[in-house]
This record gives sequence, structure tokens and C-alpha cells, in this order.
Amino acid sequence: MKQRPVGSADAAAGQWTRRIRLRHLEVLQVIARHGSLTSAAAALGITQPAVSQWLADIEAAAGARLFERGQRLRPTPYAAPILAHAERVLHDAGRALAEVASIRAGGSGRVRVGTMSVAAASLVPEVVLRLRAQAPGIEVSLVEDIAVQLWGRFERHELDVLVTRLDARALGSGQPHRRLFADRHRVVCGPNHPLARRKRVAWRDAARYPWLMPTAGTPLYEALTATFAAAGVAPPQALITSVSATANVTLFTRTNALGVQSGALAAQMHERGTLVALPLTLAHDTGDVGLVWRDREAGAVLEAVLQAFVDASGGPSGA
Repeated sequence: MKQRPVGSADAAAGQWTRRIRLRHLEVLQVIARHGSLTSAAAALGITQPAVSQWLADIEAAAGARLFERGQRLRPTPYAAPILAHAERVLHDAGRALAEVASIRAGGSGRVRVGTMSVAAASLVPEVVLRLRAQAPGIEVSLVEDIAVQLWGRFERHELDVLVTRLDARALGSGQPHRRLFADRHRVVCGPNHPLARRKRVAWRDAARYPWLMPTAGTPLYEALTATFAAAGVAPPQALITSVSATANVTLFTRTNALGVQSGALAAQMHERGTLVALPLTLAHDTGDVGLVWRDREAGAVLEAVLQAFVDASGGPSGA
């Protein structure tokens, strides 16, 4: 297929919007997933010639061959941006239908929130209770995970707003953001740990014990290793690399391992007597906690959720 010259981009965009329907994008995703017109046809419940025609329509509208034909279809360099567009459009369509269903059921909209554990324990429940009292029609769908997983879902348009650390990734994302509160990570251990009752603990002391380490390459891992380096101490031995809050608490209580948790979660665990927060502070930390969202999706419902977070965190706070 002859590719369109660059100068025809405006005409191509017009042709694309006139010819391409959601069904085209659904078929394209299935073709990419299966790598075969025959398998895609079986998955869609239509004939193979019909799938071929759908693909031909998409390629004609795009002005480029998206797959090299053969025993298995191989995507060309032109396929990636079209597939990314298909994913965004189909997610947005699904969200629109979900909001219509919510309104039909008496609600006023739905917002999908992804949060890190630093906010899940206290801030998020407060936000939910505020919205229930002030805007009961808003449906909040909540996902708790580590930052890298939340960002992946956010970029796939599976989440509308993130409650996350305002680190380099957040600040460099180009998306609007708003600070909520400061939270310093704390070093924690089990209540029977040899360091648990010491009023003074040095990083050299902490390095003598195994650690539950954050994932290598993450901002928290870099902050922790930089802190040991600043103290002139070699990084400690890792008992395990783990971001599982449940497993980590058990390991803290049954071993002499140390680790880091958000200040908010560490304070809760310390108050309950589950864990002990040691008198150690990271020389480098990973940023304040805040909100990140897509500006083009900031309608009245999302604005209400954002404001509830600001109010619950003791706002106002600037972007």
C-alpha cells in the first residue's frame, strides 16, 4: 500500500473520522491480539473475509499498511499509534456508557481513582464519606496499587485520577497536579526487634539487619540507597524485594528485618503496636502526596472529587 505524503495529514484526519467506527477499532484490537485473521474471525464470531474487509477499511482510512501478511500477521511501525488510539477511544466509550448507566440509576457520574497506600488508610475513606454526604450521586471506583502499576493504568485511560507521590514522573508528565500533604517515609520494624526500644539509631545500626527492599529502580529504592550512601554505609542485605503491605507486616513481626513505609501508614501501625517506627529519616525522599489527572477530562464530577480530596487533606493547596 502506498503511504500518504506528510502534507495530506489534515485530509487524512478528516477521512479517518468519517470512515472509522468503534467496530473498526474493536476488530483491530482483536486482530493485533490474535495475530491471525482466521483466529480473529473466530473470536469475533464473524467470517474471515469480513475481518479482512474491516482491516482493509482501517488501512485505507489510515493510508498505511498496519500488518504485514503471512502465516502470522506482523504489525508494521504504523500499527502502534493506531492501536494506542483504538485503546483510548474504546476506554473513553466504555466510560461514557458507564456514566450514562450511573445517571440512569439516579447517580451523577463515575470517577475511577487509583491510590497508593500512603493515602488509602485514612485520606481516601474520608473523601468517600465527604462525597457520600455532599454529592451522593457520584460513584467512586477505587484501585490501590504501587505507583508504577497505577501509572500504567492511568496511561491506558483505566483511571481518571491518581493519588500518588509528586515525584519526577508526576511533575514531568505534563498532566495537571495538586499537592495534598507532605509525608516522609519512616523506617519500621517489628515490636520485638533489637532496635525497637532504642532512642537513638544510626544508619550503620540499621545496615546490620536484613531489609524488605522496595523494587529496584523505583524512586523509593533510589531514595533509600542514596540515604545509605550519604551515611557512608553500604546498602543492606535484602531479605526480599516486596511491596506487599500484608506480607511485609508479617515478615516484620516474625524476623529482624527492617523496611520503609509511608509516614501515614507507619504512624497507624505504630499506634496499634503492630510495628515500631525508628528514629531514622531518609536523607532523600520521594516527594509530597498529591493528585494527578487529565485536564481534558476535568468535568464537574471530577472537579467535585478533586475538591473533596483537597478538603479532606486540609486544603487549599496549590498546583
